[in-house]
Amino acid sequence: MALIAILISLFIERFLGSLEELRRFDWLTSYTEWLRSRLPAGEIWQGPLGLLVVVAGPVVAVLLILAFLTDISWLLVFFFSILALLYSFGPKDLEAQVEAYVDAKERDDAESACWHATELLGQEPEACAAPEARLLVECILVEAHERLLAVMFWFVLLGPVGALLYRMACQLRAQHGNEEGEFADAVKRLHYLLGWLPARLTALAYALGGSFVEAMHSWREEASRWDDANRGILISSGLGAMRFVSEDEAEPDEWLLDSIKETVSLVRRAVLVFLTLLALLILAGWAP
Repeated sequence: MALIAILISLFIERFLGSLEELRRFDWLTSYTEWLRSRLPAGEIWQGPLGLLVVVAGPVVAVLLILAFLTDISWLLVFFFSILALLYSFGPKDLEAQVEAYVDAKERDDAESACWHATELLGQEPEACAAPEARLLVECILVEAHERLLAVMFWFVLLGPVGALLYRMACQLRAQHGNEEGEFADAVKRLHYLLGWLPARLTALAYALGGSFVEAMHSWREEASRWDDANRGILISSGLGAMRFVSEDEAEPDEWLLDSIKETVSLVRRAVLVFLTLLALLILAGWAP
């Protein structure tokens, strides 16, 4: 059932219009601030234990909904699982964002291309400076994991609860990642731990979807250059899988678009690898 739910969700995500407007996480910000303001003072409650309390609320709510729907019909559970998975993707459609950037570049619309690039890189449009293609390539490799593949992994492992848990970890990391303090450190650790295994599986999918030998070599030799080990593994394996070349070996504009298009193609192949492995696990009776 997990494979069918993922396939339906991917189809809806890609072909039935943007769901960005439905993926609102303002509630998580308000809920986190409200709950933290009511927790006792002290490092324990404002650190990992406080984060556990914050995360536990939505998780318990989803479990209660699943228990209620299970008593009614498995079909309702299935539909709810698809809705939860769709909500946990993103929150923006990565491929649509990349296509918009590429289209703007091909039309020589520098202002629009710059805006889409800063959206992808997580910067404010007014802070735009012509981004290097390598930064965009790295961003796509990481965001494909954050927005899609890691969510799918936790959905297979824990169902709707797993998908929502990883999305909450990503959102909390985005909100508190630049802060100091016990709570921010706990958020970073949670995001890292939840991403540890799926990041390595995504890197393996990149390797299987591209040049396996180059990806493994780059993973082994280059991943340690990044402070965030998960990020380093994703980027190094992805660049190796594509046999990424430096800019001076091609015309800059042509190289830019070709590199980005190849990165998107690699992500698509990685998704196919993941789905194929899941199908094999189901056939072997090792996955739901």
